[in-house]
Amino acid sequence: MAKVVVGKSLKDTDVLWRYMSLDKFIDLVESHALYFAPLSTYGETDPFEGYMPKAATQALADISRKYRDQHLEAIEKLERELSGKVPQEIRHRLKADLQKLRVQAESHVPTMGALAKNISACTMVNCWFKGEHESEGMWNLYARNGVAVKTSVRSMRHALSNDDDQPVVHVGSVKYVDFSNPDLKPGDCVTEDGHLMGMIKRVAYEHEKEVRMYVARMRPSNCLDLLQPEPMRVSADVQAMIEAVVVSPFAGITIERSVRAVCRWSGINEGIVSRSNLLDNCEYLLDAYK
Repeated sequence: MAKVVVGKSLKDTDVLWRYMSLDKFIDLVESHALYFAPLSTYGETDPFEGYMPKAATQALADISRKYRDQHLEAIEKLERELSGKVPQEIRHRLKADLQKLRVQAESHVPTMGALAKNISACTMVNCWFKGEHESEGMWNLYARNGVAVKTSVRSMRHALSNDDDQPVVHVGSVKYVDFSNPDLKPGDCVTEDGHLMGMIKRVAYEHEKEVRMYVARMRPSNCLDLLQPEPMRVSADVQAMIEAVVVSPFAGITIERSVRAVCRWSGINEGIVSRSNLLDNCEYLLDAYK
């Protein structure tokens, strides 16, 4: 299991839902683990996934440029100081060595840009919907013939025990920002919990009311290599986590029977399974006229 850090954007009583297909539900209860997908896999549904607004990206890039300029200035100063002190026979080699340093310094900004993109692509997330009630929109988007697992921040916290030997799982609310707003400041691009990449999305996705659990890919110290995005699983006490399992209102009876069967053989209390009443007949409301 993992060490969990819940941001101040959430309360223990907040209700969370994860809408999923039947096969993903089976995987969850069979593996006793949450599946964390790298952000790179979400590019088809949102090409901006993992990116930050220009104001934040510009601020980070400016830091890299400042670092580059400081190094170039130091190289120029070193060259001036040594130009009259170095013997003629080694000046050519010195000039070549200083040129190599300049090339390395000049490459810093694009290197940091590629690294920032790679860090974002390799960040792994597990996504939830926050709301007191189920969402018709989320059923249609993610689980029309599946289920929604209902939990709370408190139950999630308990399901993922604090273990310092495992990856740190950060949990917080996604911040929705108008990327096209020219008045955005870098501070506007930081979530309430102080997160940046992977926790900022465009306002077009605000209907998802997303809470994300994320794990940053571990990298060796001072490593600038570009890593291959990979998913990971984080062990969880599934029985402690799941407070209710709701079958989609669009699903057939065979899906509901399958969900109940999965719960029986996996040890999950079948009593917490119910069918969504979103499409139930509402004629009873006219009983007032009888």
